[in-house]
Amino acid sequence: MTKDQKKRLLISGAGPIGLSFALGLKDSSLDIVVVDQKKRPTDTLLEQDTRMIALSHRSVKFLESINIWQALKPFATPIESVHISEKGYATKVELFASEHDLQDFGALIPMGRLVLGMLKAIDSCPNITYLDETRLMHYDVEKDLSGHQDIAFCDLQHAGEKRRESFDWIVAAEGMNSHLRMLSGIESYHTDYNQVAVIARARFERPHHNMAYERFTSDGPLALLPVGSHEMAVVMIADREDKARWQNALDSVFANEVIYRLGYDLGEIESVTQRHVWDLTLMVPKGVCKPCLTLIGNSAHSLHPIAGQGLNLGFRDCELLLPYFAGGVIPSLHDLERYQRERRHDVVTVVGATDFLVRSFGLDIPFAPAARNMALKTINFIKPLKKRIARFGMGY
Repeated sequence: MTKDQKKRLLISGAGPIGLSFALGLKDSSLDIVVVDQKKRPTDTLLEQDTRMIALSHRSVKFLESINIWQALKPFATPIESVHISEKGYATKVELFASEHDLQDFGALIPMGRLVLGMLKAIDSCPNITYLDETRLMHYDVEKDLSGHQDIAFCDLQHAGEKRRESFDWIVAAEGMNSHLRMLSGIESYHTDYNQVAVIARARFERPHHNMAYERFTSDGPLALLPVGSHEMAVVMIADREDKARWQNALDSVFANEVIYRLGYDLGEIESVTQRHVWDLTLMVPKGVCKPCLTLIGNSAHSLHPIAGQGLNLGFRDCELLLPYFAGGVIPSLHDLERYQRERRHDVVTVVGATDFLVRSFGLDIPFAPAARNMALKTINFIKPLKKRIARFGMGY
């Protein structure tokens, strides 16, 4: 590679994290290639995707910083307040964005609209090439001709044909079962929660007034997140042994379970969408960087959805990693030591908090619900703690 040639960056994975990282470098001098092993979804398919994504206040600010939020905003529903309670007790904790001089804590947006907006933005970027149905099969790291810089030689496969290309750095945004993480030899810690998340959208009789609900019960937590005026994105946690039941349950059975856990704060459920059921596990790798490689998003961490921080952690990865590539510069492994320390601290903090919530609110023993209710009562009387909880949810 000559001195005047552009540096090349490969991003493996074309979900919201991989695409947003590429968009953050659209004005750089880098030659960026985004590969995804799946076929690019059609615009129609993405427009019909009803899965909802909860964006923290910080994530919205990040999307604003890479100039994509204005195109996404018309499809977003702001979260203006949060209601936290334990089933069977009158105590509730309510957080209002206005108390923090904010319009909202974040927003809900359909996954399809999020990805579609990013793909359209990618299409207009001359320094970004998007390759679908393409997989990074293997890579080797070797020194360049000068003997000073590491180069990644990558075997890419498309339509059964392989080709070998060189890149100055690789960013893996492939999801929890990251092929690149495994190829690199980065070890990871896994915990199976023996639970599933049952995800759907429900239309309620009464308007939600942009309030999100986190309801803890002995059967598992239930999260409701506002969509439009009367719809809510429902995330219901259930035991793994009930997975088949919820995959095949009638709409009325699912609706009755949601009402059983929540109560009638929002009235009856008028309709629900098809359910998606996901196994819940915790995954944290021992590191996120190797020579010529950085893991971001679910390739770098996968956690329980109880606090809605998974995708938001991924956007924080992008936010903090992008400056290292500013101006078309390729960092060294040594340059990224600080990044690794910062991300490890953030991830460990969030994982610790979510894991504590899963285990403490999952206890089904005498006096546990009363103890949890007392904890919620305490939050209402300690304003700094209440503020800290709000800031945690906002991603700060």
